[in-house]
Amino acid sequence: MNSAENALKIQKKNNVKKGLAIVLGLISVLAFFLPYIQFVFKNTTYVVSAFQLATIRGFRVHGPALSGLVTIPFLTRISVVAGVLLPIAGIVLLFLKRPVMAGTAFVLSGITPLIVLITTSSIQTAVTQLNISKISIAYLWPSIYMLAGGIVCAILSIWTQGTEKLAESIFLVFSCVSVGSVILITVYIFAAGSPAILQIGLGQFLFGRTWNAEAGVFGILPLILSSIAGTVGAILLGVPVGILTAVFLAETAKPRLARLVHPAIELLAGIPSVIYGFFGMLVIVPAIRSFPPFRNHTIGDSLLASILILAIMVLPTIVSVTETSLKAVPQAYREASLALGATPTATIFKVSIPAAKSGILAGVILGVGRAIGETMAVIMVAGNVANMPSILGTVRLLTTGIAMEMSYASGLHRQALFTIGLVLFVFIMIVNISFTYISKKGVQMDAE
Repeated sequence: MNSAENALKIQKKNNVKKGLAIVLGLISVLAFFLPYIQFVFKNTTYVVSAFQLATIRGFRVHGPALSGLVTIPFLTRISVVAGVLLPIAGIVLLFLKRPVMAGTAFVLSGITPLIVLITTSSIQTAVTQLNISKISIAYLWPSIYMLAGGIVCAILSIWTQGTEKLAESIFLVFSCVSVGSVILITVYIFAAGSPAILQIGLGQFLFGRTWNAEAGVFGILPLILSSIAGTVGAILLGVPVGILTAVFLAETAKPRLARLVHPAIELLAGIPSVIYGFFGMLVIVPAIRSFPPFRNHTIGDSLLASILILAIMVLPTIVSVTETSLKAVPQAYREASLALGATPTATIFKVSIPAAKSGILAGVILGVGRAIGETMAVIMVAGNVANMPSILGTVRLLTTGIAMEMSYASGLHRQALFTIGLVLFVFIMIVNISFTYISKKGVQMDAE
C-alpha cells in the first residue's frame, strides 16, 4: 500500500513538472510574436519580433552620405524559426512520453538566442559601411526568456525521469557546452572572415607583402611570418629555461629554496600583460637600442624585443605544468635507475623527463598558445609596422594588427581584420593538432 501511494505521489509530481514544462514551452512559442530585439541606427529605431526577423527582407537605413537596405543574415532567420519550432517539438514529445528527447529539443531552443546574438553582428558591420557610427542592439525580454525558458523546460522534462537521470543529463549538457562553444566560435570566425577572402583573393591576402588599408591593399604575409618568428623565438628561449626551472623545483631544490622560487613563478603568471609591456618598453627596448653591436642598427622596438618579452611570459605556464608532470612520475622509477648505478643527473634526463614528456609537451602547447595570442605586451615593443621580419627591425604580428585597427575599421577593412582572426585561429589549430599528433606518436613508439 505504501509503495502504491509513493508511486502515485511520484506520478503526480511528474505530471506537475510536465504540465509546467508545457506551459513554459507555450510561452516560448508566444514570445516568437512579441518584440524580440531593438536596433538603433543613429536616429532610426527598429523594434522587431522574432517573426519579423524571419520574414522581413531587411532594414532601410539612411546614413550621412549613403543609404541602403541592410539585409538580415540567413543564419539569423534559421535561428529564430528554430526558436519556435523546437519548443513545439518539445511539447509534442512530452505528450508522446519522450521526456529526454523533449529536453533535448528545449535545450536547443534555448541556444537559438545565442546564435542570433552572434549572427546579428554582421548587421552592425553592414551599417558601419553606411558611415553610421551610432549603433546599438538591445535584446528584449522575449529573447532572454527563450534562452532561460528553454533551459528550465529541459530540466523539468528530464526531471520526470528521476533525479539520477536529471543529474546525468546536467553533466552531459555542461560537457557539451565546451564543445558547443568551440563550434559556435569556429562557425562565427569562418562566417566573419570568409567574405574578405572572397573579395580580396586568398593568394593576394595570404601572400601579399603590403598592408595599406587606406589604399585597399590587404596582404598579411609580413604579419604571418612575424608571428611565426616571434613564437618560435620565444619557444626556443623559453622552453629550455622553463623545463630546467621545473626540474630544479621538482628534483633538486631544497624545500626552503623551493618555497622562495615558487612565489616568484606564481607572480610571473599573475602579472598583467600591460605590465610586461611597460617592462619591455622601459627596459628591454632601451637595452637593445644601446647594446654596442646593435647601436645605429635599430630603434629598439623590434622582433627581438617581442621575442624576449614573450619568452618571459611563457615561463610560468611551462614551469607550472612541467613541475606537476615531473612530480607525478612514480618515485620507483627514480629508485630503480639509481639502483642500477645511474647518477642523479642521468636519472633526471633519462628517466624522469622522458616519463613526464606528455605533460611537458602539454606545457609547451600552452606556452605556444600564450605566445601566439599575446597582444598588449607585443604592441608596446614591436614597433607595429607591417615589415617583413628581421631580428632588429620593427614588425607587426597578427594579433597586434587586429587590436590596433579594429576600433576604427569599417567595410572591407573590418572584414579583412576578421579574416586575420580566421588565419590566426587556423594557425593555432594547426599547432595544436601537430603537437597532439607528435605526442600520440611518441606514446605509440614507447609502447612498441
